[in-house]
Amino acid sequence: MNDGRPGLPKGSSNGMSCGGTPAESPGAPANTFRRVVRIVNPLGLHHRVADRFARTAGGFDARITVRNGDLSADGKSLWDLMMLLAFEGTDVVLELDGPEAAAALEPLAAILAARGGEDYAI
Repeated sequence: MNDGRPGLPKGSSNGMSCGGTPAESPGAPANTFRRVVRIVNPLGLHHRVADRFARTAGGFDARITVRNGDLSADGKSLWDLMMLLAFEGTDVVLELDGPEAAAALEPLAAILAARGGEDYAI
């Protein structure tokens, strides 16, 4: 439901999930990883960076979630990532689970933490 942010009609949802359990909770599977990453790009997590992240995430056999406060996004969805509203200076939580989670952690964290990220070929 509408959480009081401007731009969402009363009674509507932005399609993003809230809450969740931290990946390092007791009994979490060994192939689950969690890292806090600060967005330092002056433009925040904008379209080009989100696109690069989603395309990279799509190459891994893992469930990838990015959280900004109570909002969470499927890391393989450009539009979910855009709806996180992660501006410069925001700390986001990157959560990965699956067979290739360990391999995906570093490249995905690097994209989120990069100062640039706009210059790449599609």
